[in-house]
Amino acid sequence: MASKSLLNSIDAVVGSGKAVISADDSIIIGMVQEALKNGRSVTFYTTRAQAGAVRRWYWTPRRIDEIGMELVSQEEKARIESELHVPDMGEFFSNRIQCPCGGVYGAFEFMEQGIREHGRDWLGVVLGFENTAVIRINPGIDAICPSCNQLLIRSHYYWMGRDYGCCSGEI
Repeated sequence: MASKSLLNSIDAVVGSGKAVISADDSIIIGMVQEALKNGRSVTFYTTRAQAGAVRRWYWTPRRIDEIGMELVSQEEKARIESELHVPDMGEFFSNRIQCPCGGVYGAFEFMEQGIREHGRDWLGVVLGFENTAVIRINPGIDAICPSCNQLLIRSHYYWMGRDYGCCSGEI
């Protein structure tokens, strides 16, 4: 019965106009790399191992320094939990974008904007994935200053989740 449920889920995804791909790890990682090289916007739902391989390949020390990625502070994580009611996501890395008005866009603002645009239910489902990691390549999401509502020119990057890096941001 489990295979019928799985196949029905695949059929529902394909019926919504999306594709489902099953391939060896090297093929999936190659597809992620190809999307990055060509500036394609795509979301991959992968295994934890595949996401970990992408994270290790992409997030080099040099790239982390260039982008300004840093571990989200315990204080900011506590604010995300208390004000946005988002459970602890484990390690969460993010860069911080300074707006000319003085406002700052970081992990809290990203989560707040995500809830506003996608809804709390969507976030809850994604954060509840037990077997799936989400890798978003070149997403079309604009970072908006929380103070003046201005579109920020710099991109917001993030990597959050359990030990495998659920939900890679714009990479």
